[in-house]
Amino acid sequence: MIIIGVGTKNPAKIEAVSRLVRFCELDAEIKSFDVPSGVSAMPLTDQETRSGAMNRAKAVLKQDERVDIGVGMEGGVTLLDGEMFLCNWGAAVDRSGRMITAGGDRIKLPDFLSKGVRDGRELGDVADEYAHEKEVSKHGGTIGILTDGMVTRSDMFFHILKLLYGIYRYRQNR
Repeated sequence: MIIIGVGTKNPAKIEAVSRLVRFCELDAEIKSFDVPSGVSAMPLTDQETRSGAMNRAKAVLKQDERVDIGVGMEGGVTLLDGEMFLCNWGAAVDRSGRMITAGGDRIKLPDFLSKGVRDGRELGDVADEYAHEKEVSKHGGTIGILTDGMVTRSDMFFHILKLLYGIYRYRQNR
């Protein structure tokens, strides 16, 4: 059995890892750790969001020497041609230091959300206000609001985790 350490206490992200374990029928235990991302609370570029995921993955390995693989996931925004898009990144690192990263889907943020982020607010807070909900980021996420529940935050991270695991398997077989 392997131990997968997840660099978050966010239920949506932990659920994505649990889904991967079930989907791939892995013999794994999942442990979650509250570790810092090392980036701003509201990452504003793909680079910063990816760095946050990588930092979380590496930090997990320092939390517990029994963890075999550290996983980090980070959500943020990025600009493309002046328009703001939701972005998500994931990273996995093993004890030998091999790091794998992958990015997820993109969706253009409506002006009322991007304006809130441009004004210095975290997207989750702006989305909470818009949806009249609390802690959207721990449930369906902004993506869940904007897709009327067709795609959730867990879905986006699950997709990224499948990419990471697929890359890992490919490299193991080469």
